[in-house]
Amino acid sequence: MIDLFHCFGAKPEHRVSADVAVRMLEASKCRHLAVNTHTIDSVTRGEDLPVGYADATLGSVTAGLRPFADITPVLNINHPVTAQEAVNRARRAVELTGVRIIKLEVLDSSLTTSANAAVVEAARELVKDGLEVWPLISADADAYRACVELGVTMVRVMGSPIGARRGIDDRARPAVRSILDSHDVPLMLDGGIGSVEDLLEAADLGFDSALVNSCLFAVGADPVAALAEMRTAVDAHAGTASTLPVR
Repeated sequence: MIDLFHCFGAKPEHRVSADVAVRMLEASKCRHLAVNTHTIDSVTRGEDLPVGYADATLGSVTAGLRPFADITPVLNINHPVTAQEAVNRARRAVELTGVRIIKLEVLDSSLTTSANAAVVEAARELVKDGLEVWPLISADADAYRACVELGVTMVRVMGSPIGARRGIDDRARPAVRSILDSHDVPLMLDGGIGSVEDLLEAADLGFDSALVNSCLFAVGADPVAALAEMRTAVDAHAGTASTLPVR
């Protein structure tokens, strides 16, 4: 069964309180809490790092979770545009929190597509630090192999640009298939998922996990209800044969 991951908004206008964040985790049964690091220069305590873009924080969400909830924090190195920025921010966040799983990205100037060479550069430094690194790449077999050779524990592959909500682009599909055919670390589809159908296609294609974010905050959407629908669909889909066309 494919693992369902999610964040808590992709833009400042996506507002999530601590209570909503907790209910999102309960609805999704996600086992990881993505903690943003874009405010790293303005906080002095790890518990004050934001979960999303409103007032939810690592401390407030952790306090609101049920006792003994099996959820592991992950440092979300969100929106850096250079490898050095990503490395510096990750190291500072590790220092503040003690969390050693790094959800790494380095984006182009549009903040929608991975800058693959910079991601590999940053991943190299963070793996040397002894951290568990999950780099995000645009679909490219060479970039995937470079990440694996560094010793990362998972690679996140973009199906389409961040916020596109169009699943796996036809132009990315050949590279996605090439990566899936030879992958030897877990793969996450991360970027462009816009519907339950996109999520289930990721399962059918062989991804180990998938991340949803922007689609949870579409106009009129309730992120808790959207995640509950996705969780139900994933559970129902487990162990069934594919009925989805390959686009």
